Amino acid sequence: MVHISARVAWHLDGWNGRICSRPEANTYCIGPYSYPGTMIAEQRDLPWEQAHRGCTCTKDVIPPCMYSVNAFGSETTTAYAVTPEWFHDEDRVEWEMPPSTVCIWPYELMYEDDVRQPNGGFNYELRREKARRYFEEIQESKSLIFYYANYSNPFSDDEQRRYVLVGLSRVKAVGPELVYRNVSRETRERWGGYVWQRAVTSHYPDEGMRIPYHVYMDRPEVLHRIALFPDNPRNFKYGTRHISDDDALVLVERFLEVATTLQEIGDQTEDWPRRIAWLQGLIAELWRERGLYPGLPAVLKLIRFTQAIPWFKVQVGSGREAAARDLLFDFLDGNASAVPGLTLAPNEIAGVRKRWLLYNDDQRHLLREVFPRFDLREDQLERILADDREAYGIRSSLREIAANPYILAEEFVGEDQDDTISFHKIDHGMLPSPHLGGAPLAEVDDWRRLRALCVEHLKRETRSTFLPAAEVLERVNRRLDPLPEWKRTHFSEGYLRAYREELAAALVVREHDGKPYLYLRTVYEDERLVEETILGLVRRPDISLRSPVTAQHWRAFLYDPHSPLCRLDAGEYEAAIQSQVEVCQKIFVRPLCVLSGSAGTGKTTVIRALIQAIEKAHGSGSSFRLLAPTGKAADRIRERTGKEAETVHAFLARLGWLNDNLTFKRSGGRQEDSVRTYIIDEASMLNLELVAALCRAIHWGSVQRVIFVGDTNQLPPIGRGKVFADLIAWLREAGFDQSVGMLTTNLRQMENRLLGQGTGILDLAALYQQRPCAETDSADETEAAEEILRRVQEGGDVDKDLRVIYWSGYEELEAALIDCIIRDMEADTGRKYDPDRPWELWAAAFGRDRGPGRPEYQQVLSPYRGDTVGTEYLNSVLQQCANQRMLEEPGTLGGVTLYDKVIQVRNRPRSNPIWAWNADQGRPEQIEVYNGELGFVYPHKLDKLRLRSLERFQVVFPRKGSYRVGYGRNPGFGPNRRPLPAEPVEDNLELAYAISVHKSQGSEFDRVYFVVPKNRRTLLSPELFYTGLTRARRHCTLLVEEDISPLLSMRRRENSSLVTINSSLFRFQPVPEALKQRADWYAEGKIHRTLADIMVRSKSEVIIANMLFERDIRFQYEVPLYAPDGTFYLPDFTITWHGEEWYWEHVGLLTDERYRRHWEEKRKWYDRFFPGRLVVTFESGNLSKDAEAIIARYFS
Repeated sequence: MVHISARVAWHLDGWNGRICSRPEANTYCIGPYSYPGTMIAEQRDLPWEQAHRGCTCTKDVIPPCMYSVNAFGSETTTAYAVTPEWFHDEDRVEWEMPPSTVCIWPYELMYEDDVRQPNGGFNYELRREKARRYFEEIQESKSLIFYYANYSNPFSDDEQRRYVLVGLSRVKAVGPELVYRNVSRETRERWGGYVWQRAVTSHYPDEGMRIPYHVYMDRPEVLHRIALFPDNPRNFKYGTRHISDDDALVLVERFLEVATTLQEIGDQTEDWPRRIAWLQGLIAELWRERGLYPGLPAVLKLIRFTQAIPWFKVQVGSGREAAARDLLFDFLDGNASAVPGLTLAPNEIAGVRKRWLLYNDDQRHLLREVFPRFDLREDQLERILADDREAYGIRSSLREIAANPYILAEEFVGEDQDDTISFHKIDHGMLPSPHLGGAPLAEVDDWRRLRALCVEHLKRETRSTFLPAAEVLERVNRRLDPLPEWKRTHFSEGYLRAYREELAAALVVREHDGKPYLYLRTVYEDERLVEETILGLVRRPDISLRSPVTAQHWRAFLYDPHSPLCRLDAGEYEAAIQSQVEVCQKIFVRPLCVLSGSAGTGKTTVIRALIQAIEKAHGSGSSFRLLAPTGKAADRIRERTGKEAETVHAFLARLGWLNDNLTFKRSGGRQEDSVRTYIIDEASMLNLELVAALCRAIHWGSVQRVIFVGDTNQLPPIGRGKVFADLIAWLREAGFDQSVGMLTTNLRQMENRLLGQGTGILDLAALYQQRPCAETDSADETEAAEEILRRVQEGGDVDKDLRVIYWSGYEELEAALIDCIIRDMEADTGRKYDPDRPWELWAAAFGRDRGPGRPEYQQVLSPYRGDTVGTEYLNSVLQQCANQRMLEEPGTLGGVTLYDKVIQVRNRPRSNPIWAWNADQGRPEQIEVYNGELGFVYPHKLDKLRLRSLERFQVVFPRKGSYRVGYGRNPGFGPNRRPLPAEPVEDNLELAYAISVHKSQGSEFDRVYFVVPKNRRTLLSPELFYTGLTRARRHCTLLVEEDISPLLSMRRRENSSLVTINSSLFRFQPVPEALKQRADWYAEGKIHRTLADIMVRSKSEVIIANMLFERDIRFQYEVPLYAPDGTFYLPDFTITWHGEEWYWEHVGLLTDERYRRHWEEKRKWYDRFFPGRLVVTFESGNLSKDAEAIIARYFS
């Protein structure tokens, strides 16, 4: 039996058949991955929805989300379809949507190869027939329907785009095929005249379940527990897909887990005991439908014995499944001359038996005894059996797989993220329902089961390299608890001790302070490999230079006589260059070194000097390789140094270390032995897996030096670990300071100050730089922080390069954002904004009126993808502002129209290039385009100047020179005039008027507009704010919600992204338990007793905090104190004593005159507004004694 998935557009009130109660807050339904496609974004009338908020979607009230809004509604609603523009008919068809009804269409089938015609068109009759067959396979009152939202949902972000399941039910009825009325005969003959939607009604609420996300959107701790992401995303593509009994069983088990959680927390939206009973009954039903050998048809397909598949299905329906399996394999082995009831010609018998013998004994054993138990696809079986199965992650032998099929769930990595083998898929075959009569292949508490479950959960951890065993086991047991009794067990830490040897092939158990922690073995090995490689390099003696590189040489490499600094303040410039010379001299002779510096410190200039020094010291033919983690970073370092650069992935692929599915090989590649020096830029973006792959791909005996270059203040990498930060910390702690070069003089800041262009960006960014807990208070930092924060609080122009705008509500944000963008574009271009022709100003500002354009002119940034502060919504607002004319005609393709600014969101490397038109050569070529590249959309060169409907277009990426990359259903013709394959826009591109801070990393823009929300804090960190702020070269506008509080919050050390990552590179660093459980105790300013060294800025303050803890004196740290006139400071400690507040300031050394004046001014502020409430200690060798006296006098 088949079941179906059904995509829905996101709804804020649970798809109840009504317009959202707060339509302005639903930014997800207009996202590029809504349903159907971008129709809602194109048709939505927000003021109309606001006027009809909460209304039932009747004939008079039909919103564009009409196809999915009634999924769980209780009343009849109305839907319609408008004839496509190319029909040239202006009619539409309406139909009723009964309660609990959605509309779906099998879009995937509409674009299969067999419906394509040689001229690039489609056979619409064959399309119609495919759709009919799809719906005919759905069995009313039997098939299940699983509702899901694509990436446009509140749980997706740029780091992790996810489908989310929202409910399930049983199909009650499939509506009739819909056709357009009053269409011409020519239209019917040419395009079919049928509607690409069909209604499917379910039995909800009598049968089914809806996950009440709408009730808990402001309770992330509950959402985290009930959010349901499918193990196999493959079933949730293209609007709808058929789902097998086995996959449906996996999903129902997951729904049961969610239902149990909702019952536990006391949710009142459903009768959960009744829903749980229904789900349990459904599980029993699906087991009967699944049977014991759901994988046998795929086995028969693999060995090309397809004649037996219909026969086997008949036997299954007659209850003879096991006997039929035995008959088939007896026949294949030659133990039976025929299969009763299956007629085969002699040549067919000979052919299938010969094909069977082509497999070796181990392969045949798996095909006969193991694979039939599991609902795997034919292509998956083929990869598992192949000699090169390691390309798909499988390191185990076939015999090991036969002994432990759970290995497939642990190791298999398919062609893409949708090609997976989940734990539950294997567990179903290992522990089938007792009612099926098949013997279980494992015990419920089998170590193989435990290991596979632990591996599954550790693989889902994308940041830390290890997790506490207790945390992993808690998740494992939560997964098992709702299962039927014959599959249920409880794993304790004792199992980790008892089966340590058996678990060791996939897991590493490490004890620390009496607690066990778990690693994936591959991750543990990666950490140790990186450690060994680094240790081997750092322990080498200094490099001998064939030709000396003196301080004079370094000055010549670094000094730029054309720099404005040279003219404006030669002395200060000389001092800055001298500091760079000293750094270069220190690190250049070290076999491993790190060059680190914040934005503007001249890292690229130093890289260029290092290359010149290499050529001077070792000869111009000395080999070196410039590497970067991303394509855009490699392009940038290539442009700035004039030397060839490539991505780490490209380097690995060239040496055979990268599989076609973009996973890394652990062996088998070639080691590079001809390069003596490696310079790796943007090293803060390197995750552990990437660095480990690099370690395997290099022959270290041939290497003279490795230089990592980066900025530790930026966001940590996407992926596991924090290699760059760990490396710097360890080099310092282990006494290898000579290998660390810190660029501390900010040349960009100096230049801006001397040119009068403002230093606000870098002054503010300095407050968010990551530093270890200092020995003493830094007087300069304290003064600078309080001074600029007070200016930021006032808003407006903080400096010539920094503006702060406070807003409240999404409408105010939109207005402020558009207003300041337009004013800046007017100032930059000298043109006035014409509201009737807005595109002219946008084109001029981005340089599209005189060339391919400069995407880096301007960029809106947000921490988030969703919500009214997120990139999806801001993109729709800015697209309307800049490109309304194109939205009206020719419309959009995948949410994108002509002249939009776009970003490539999918890597198209050498192994999977994309076709582009080479305008210089006048021919199509395949090129590489990388995730993060920005460009502009232009009409396809084969299309007319004026289009009624957009079918395709080309994108010009400025860094790709004369290439125009084609996207759409028919992106053009390749060599020999053969049509090129479709390049769906939604699979490759997104709008880029606004992008996330993560996506901006590694790029710089002339102007940045950085949206900072107050009421969403989940992703906010000092690294995120620093990264976003420093993307601006010339000017940054901060659009901050309501007040300065989110900026103060992000500055707090405990909000750092780095401190929440478990890593053990050189040092075992588990995240403190108190920090992980901060939701239970945390309020801003509250210091946890065990976390003082993480949460305060100096060791002097740690001493004071600990003394207050010891005496049980309640205090807060760096909580803003506002005076009646609106000014504020950040007292080091705010102490509540006998119901009154006191303020404790620990003052640094007063030897600096500027700082001394600042302190006097601050003290007067306290005397004026909070007289008698200030206590003070000064930096000295008697701090403990002085603090003791303060406490004795005021707080005892």
